[in-house]
Amino acid sequence: MRITLDTNLKELLKEYPEVKKILLEYGLSRLEEEDLVDVIADKLTIKGFFRLMDLDEDDQGKIWLEIQNLIRDSEE
Repeated sequence: MRITLDTNLKELLKEYPEVKKILLEYGLSRLEEEDLVDVIADKLTIKGFFRLMDLDEDDQGKIWLEIQNLIRDSEE
């Protein structure tokens, strides 16, 4: 699976459940507390998550790098 910023969050978490730990630090926990993950995860992309959580470019870059490293490590 090729991962881009337009990758659906639900698909990403299904394929790489370890990514959830990264996203929890940046707002996913808040969505879970409000029971919104199941409602919006079908349509939410990684880029959409960044916007929804109002993350600045530095945090976006950091998260994206962490996700890529995690995926690369899991495929080796």
